[in-house]
Amino acid sequence: MNEAAPETEIPSGWRVGVHTSIAGSLAQSAEKARAIGCTAFQIFSTNPRMWKSRELAPEEISAMARLRREFDLRPLVIHANYLLNLASPDPGLRQRSVEAFRGEIGRAVALQAEYLVLHPGSFRGGSAEEGIRTLAGSIREAMRETPPEGVRLLIENTCGQGNSLGGSFAELRDILALLDGLPADCCLDTAHCFAAGMDIASPQGLAAMLAEVERTVGLERVRVIHANDSRSPLGSHRDWHEHIGRGGIGREGFRRIVNHPALREKVFILETPIEKPGDDRRNLRVIRSLRAPQRIKPQRKKQAKRHQYVVSRRFPRLRSGQAAPRDDNGKDYGAGTAVGVSKRSKEPVGVLVGA
Repeated sequence: MNEAAPETEIPSGWRVGVHTSIAGSLAQSAEKARAIGCTAFQIFSTNPRMWKSRELAPEEISAMARLRREFDLRPLVIHANYLLNLASPDPGLRQRSVEAFRGEIGRAVALQAEYLVLHPGSFRGGSAEEGIRTLAGSIREAMRETPPEGVRLLIENTCGQGNSLGGSFAELRDILALLDGLPADCCLDTAHCFAAGMDIASPQGLAAMLAEVERTVGLERVRVIHANDSRSPLGSHRDWHEHIGRGGIGREGFRRIVNHPALREKVFILETPIEKPGDDRRNLRVIRSLRAPQRIKPQRKKQAKRHQYVVSRRFPRLRSGQAAPRDDNGKDYGAGTAVGVSKRSKEPVGVLVGA
């Protein structure tokens, strides 16, 4: 794959990347991620808008593993098929979704992905409470038949459109509570937050959102952040991603997000639009430019002490030529040692107890 030299300006230790296409091959998605400067990346493991999936060839799996090791690309995040609706009250659609989700788990395990992101689905014709119970039951059924084996499921928040689940962190909390004992946490999408009515573009709004996350699911359970600006207005409940800095969240909003102490060390994955070649690289460059370098206080070099002098209150100063004091048994204090010397008077000032 003939690409430009990889970017090298990524702040040390930050895991940040984009969603890369698997068109052509899985290996090309890793090569593309490396070429534009990613340290982490996300893919679909199959066509996200088709029920029928293909089996991964052993050589594809080994090539992906080799490139990830070579390029130090981690974590690998896989986004599940958009067609899945594990919360559906329709038995046929729910069962079809369970089978497709089992395929997603199997491919994630084969590719040794760290995370599998899932939209929680819709409760069409039912209630949110029923949808949450159905979703949790479907996930448990799929994982019972196809164990995740090292893959952690991340339930993503949504913009709260229509009957979709996940428009509030309280709903994510309820979902995760029913998945207790399974490897499951959550993924936070910034555009979805904004469209759901959380004004994360402002300092106060960001603080309120983070407080709500901590109160419900817990910030430690946010494993990945989908960093997307929003073309949709605040509270519109429409999912429409925008380039970083050009939407409702804006550059200053993202500057606060990527530098916030509670979020700074999270994995960031961009799902911004690609409307012309190079858009993914440009968005990655923009978000990197907003993250301030971590300040590390320089540590003073400690000088090794060659000698340790103790100035005794009992013997505050010894005159030049005076013998070292003796203890009650007549033995010299510091026998076999020398005596400290005052820098000011050049006279002995104590007993040298270490050499």
